[in-house]
Amino acid sequence: MRRGFVHKWWPTVVTLAAVLWLTLAPDPVPDTGIPLFPGADKVVHALMMGGLTSVILFDLKRLRRHERLSRRNVVWTAVSMVAFSALDEWAQGAMAMGRSTDILDFAADCTGILLASLAVPPLLERVVRPKKSSREK
Repeated sequence: MRRGFVHKWWPTVVTLAAVLWLTLAPDPVPDTGIPLFPGADKVVHALMMGGLTSVILFDLKRLRRHERLSRRNVVWTAVSMVAFSALDEWAQGAMAMGRSTDILDFAADCTGILLASLAVPPLLERVVRPKKSSREK
């Protein structure tokens, strides 16, 4: 039985859905009354886009356990994420639902993407091990 895209890439799909909800919904998180430090939203942007980048790289590695994550895969993932982030920021302003386009949010997104692209591949090489063949067992 062939597995479908969502079945194979479910961590990415779930994370992407969460990021889209948090970035495009008019008021995704209710006001808790807890005071935040200045720039907390920039940290959240970096964590969201870095997290999504990390999950995509995890899925790439998980689905190709016998292979190392190539620089090409990492670079294409990062470039795609930067494009997604730019589109997401544009959509926030274009939808006119109380959200705005912010170049500093985009910069924070890119920072998270860059950090994930540099830190996650070596971690995945240590954590996600190749499957042993039946001969090695």
